[in-house]
Amino acid sequence: MKLVYSKWMKELDSQTINNIGVPSIVLMENASRGAADFFSEKYDLKIYKNIVIIVGKGNNGGDGIACGRRLSQKGYNVEFVLLSSYEKFNIDPEINFNIIKKLNLDYSIIKTADELKIILKKYNKYDTFLVDSIFGIGINKPVKKGFYSEIINLVNESDFRVASIDIPSGISDSFLPEEGVHINADITATFQNLKLSHIFTDGNKYCGNIRIIDIGIPKVLVEQDKYYIEIIEPSDFRNLFQKREIDAHKGKYGHVLNVSGSIQKPGAGILSSRAILKAGAGLCTAAVCKENRALVINANPEVMTLVYEKNIDIIKRLNEFNCILTGPGLGDNDNTYEIVSMLIKESKVPLILDADSINVLKNRKEILKLKRAVPIVITPHLGEFSRLTGLSVLEINKDRINITRDFAMEFNTFVVLKSHNTLIATPEGNVYVNQTGNPGMATAGSGDVLVGIIAGFVSQFIGKYSLDIILEAAVFLHGFSGDIAVRKKGEKSLIASDIIDCFSDAILNLDDFKSQFEFS
Repeated sequence: MKLVYSKWMKELDSQTINNIGVPSIVLMENASRGAADFFSEKYDLKIYKNIVIIVGKGNNGGDGIACGRRLSQKGYNVEFVLLSSYEKFNIDPEINFNIIKKLNLDYSIIKTADELKIILKKYNKYDTFLVDSIFGIGINKPVKKGFYSEIINLVNESDFRVASIDIPSGISDSFLPEEGVHINADITATFQNLKLSHIFTDGNKYCGNIRIIDIGIPKVLVEQDKYYIEIIEPSDFRNLFQKREIDAHKGKYGHVLNVSGSIQKPGAGILSSRAILKAGAGLCTAAVCKENRALVINANPEVMTLVYEKNIDIIKRLNEFNCILTGPGLGDNDNTYEIVSMLIKESKVPLILDADSINVLKNRKEILKLKRAVPIVITPHLGEFSRLTGLSVLEINKDRINITRDFAMEFNTFVVLKSHNTLIATPEGNVYVNQTGNPGMATAGSGDVLVGIIAGFVSQFIGKYSLDIILEAAVFLHGFSGDIAVRKKGEKSLIASDIIDCFSDAILNLDDFKSQFEFS
């Protein structure tokens, strides 16, 4: 499923209308039909008899008018509140306005928020909901003050349920939500594809339940390579989990070297090693200092150890492994940088850098550009990526997709940027956005579990499947495991070990996954 920028959606609309020949009014009619069906499903006519449609002057307003007309035909009592004179409407909204006028549906034109307040006083929250069709995805600057700001604040302060057309008004991929005011919707009917503003930054907490409505834009247009962002779905990687052969043995499923943990932070190495094996790797060897050896074995008796006193002791053994993970709990120090730089130069197998292995590359990231025949995956959270790039977290959040993608392409590195809706960027410029996970996973060790899953999957599947697919599977299933765990433990009590414990359930129940996004 493609995730698109607003500007891409406008291109798709234009191509459909001008190149394919589908009239714009047909697209608007398809959109209004889907939105009306969605809203009537969520707000049953037996309870919600009244609807107030708040209409802007653009095409989003036209969608709202057409949607309201269809809701009226379903039996709702609909009142349209126009925020500008209909003389200012575009052609398609004007057509739809003339239809409701001929049908004698109630409408009024208001110039102040107080007028809307008077209208809303006629209704109560128990039998009425509002439809927000003020601004669509085309808004390019925050709503900060004035008439529209007052209208949006009035809607948010009211007790009514709110259904938004395409996007809650005031939300955009051109700026952050907190830069202005915006509608806080309970449900959102969006058209053809999810937009970036539904996801980043945290737009979905303002969108409520989202339904994606097919309005007739041909798939051949949507699937063009230039629209390079994908939402990860189980169908993308389902083939990874085929039944093992009857004569399977541990040597067939990879051997991971995990250079993680320290005297101060042994748990990071323990958690990631456990996740490596839980993800299906045949073997895991933990490189540990002698003080931690007993601790690691007692915690994970299935894990082997490589006790090292000098970093060269690790390098001498590299040919025994087919995936290397390093970083969790190592410490941000010169010794860690020495390990990382040696691994980057000497490893002949995929290398995964996490946590302190990323921190030590601050001001030294050019080492990632060294010529190499094997892939490197870095797995920073926003703070670590900020230190690595020299950009603030705010700057990254404003353009998370492009900044991550540009870094991956410049440094020939796969980037897994851990956050709400974790994303993957590849050296080829592909971007994948995750849809699983929950706030309960914001807990110590959750990231260690993710990199362990990544390493475990890479060890098994590299050479058989593309690294894109392997990373998609790891990120998705990490979040899905957390979603299963939170149902058992609750958000506040969830710990990283719970995610590991539920990993088997995630794979076994993959076919039962239900997306947070609805489709029609």
